[in-house]
Amino acid sequence: MAQPRSAPPYSDFLDGLSDRAACILCYIPVFGVIPAIVFLATQRFRGNVRVRFNAFQAVYLFVAWLIVSSAMPVLMLTVPGWGVEHLFVLVLKLLLFCCWIYLLVKAAQEQEVRLPVLGDLAARSTNEQL
Repeated sequence: MAQPRSAPPYSDFLDGLSDRAACILCYIPVFGVIPAIVFLATQRFRGNVRVRFNAFQAVYLFVAWLIVSSAMPVLMLTVPGWGVEHLFVLVLKLLLFCCWIYLLVKAAQEQEVRLPVLGDLAARSTNEQL
């Protein structure tokens, strides 16, 4: 008589993901916010300060990107000018994109970088959530 097979033990889909890879995924420009939110919500990274810090910083960087991309052009419509406001928004977008790339490279090198305001918010959020 054949013995019934037991179900394989439950494994999280993030079990094979290293901390370094998780930090790198957080900083993929614009789309990295999705893995960052997943990492903040999963049990696997709940106690991992490094991954949580990078995930919070990536989320805050995405919020800054949304403000610059969506809210600032609408607010700038009321300011009369010769298109200088559009140049300003473009420079801010470029600056945020360069921050994403810089943080992506530093995460790949396993170095922690704190952005001036967003890094402090991320550190505070990481410590409050533990």
